[in-house]
Amino acid sequence: MKNSTTTISKGRTCIMAALVTFTLAGAAQAMSSPSDAWITTKVKLSLAASEGLGAAEVNVDTIGRQVTLHGIVNSAGEKQAAETAAKDVQGVKSVRNLLQVVSAKREDKVEAKDADIEKQISTALDKEPSLKDSSISVQSVNKGVVILKGTADNMSDQLTAVRIARRVPGTRQVATEIQTTRQDEVGDSQMWKGASNTAGKAAESVGDAAGGVASASKDLYITSIVKTKLLADSNTPAMDINVDTEDGVVTLFGMVPTAESKAAAEARARETSGVAKVKNELQIVASAKQESVKADDAEVEANVKKELAEAGLGEVNVDVKDCVARLTGTVPSGIERVEALQVARATSGVCAVKDDLTVK
Repeated sequence: MKNSTTTISKGRTCIMAALVTFTLAGAAQAMSSPSDAWITTKVKLSLAASEGLGAAEVNVDTIGRQVTLHGIVNSAGEKQAAETAAKDVQGVKSVRNLLQVVSAKREDKVEAKDADIEKQISTALDKEPSLKDSSISVQSVNKGVVILKGTADNMSDQLTAVRIARRVPGTRQVATEIQTTRQDEVGDSQMWKGASNTAGKAAESVGDAAGGVASASKDLYITSIVKTKLLADSNTPAMDINVDTEDGVVTLFGMVPTAESKAAAEARARETSGVAKVKNELQIVASAKQESVKADDAEVEANVKKELAEAGLGEVNVDVKDCVARLTGTVPSGIERVEALQVARATSGVCAVKDDLTVK
């Protein structure tokens, strides 16, 4: 969504800021240590509600509570505003701001009528099947500023509604008064149960007026699967690769040491069911040459178990052989599955992770 040249009055800005605070503060009961997926979803909601930020062009990923922002904004002010919005989200340890400032070309725009915007958004919300368990509607549209209201079953549904509204021509900003029933969930469980039956349809959920918007929970599922594949491949430095998915389009960003590892990461993403397209924006940065010291498998295994226990994943079983960590057991959701794999892969001496975990 391109930055608008229209200025909102100070009074309206204060109102919108209050609405953003209302929405993002609703997680007073949220976890003391929110998951990476929860943080990513919250940051995306915050960006979408921030005035002047083209959230559709900003990729967001979180690894170990570090948020990485990647994409294009129109000014240094927008770049700083995006970073501030991310830092304000509960649980964020740090923000890596890779946003590039590229001034937008000035264009003559035809202002859409608020009534037309409201009609298109309402129609798209009604048509979106992933929102069947939520009750979300348009409260008002004023000079392209959209306020959504209602109840969302989880945060993914709230983000889906915001994305739908954001895509309608003429929309300049989206704020919400949506109450999320389960603030600590992002629509993960239903995606991982029977996931093999739904993955191939991940990009098929479309809101006509919004230009084809897939549900946020399906995009979350695709991101999780791509990350799982990267973590299992010894040719990809998975902990240095960020993954973001929107409407089935996967964007890879971050740094890799070689062209081969860049190609391998793209291949893993392309082979994932439900992926419509891969945008490979990984940068090749040669790492410093280091002497490789083969660690003892038993020692590595003990270290992995320790790291998992500290991450609250002590029930996951670990077996390390030839630097490959095999994880078994059950986890409550796909989010914990990916986090367990990331914890194991980040442990010194582990070159790849084999995923034999079962989601309850």
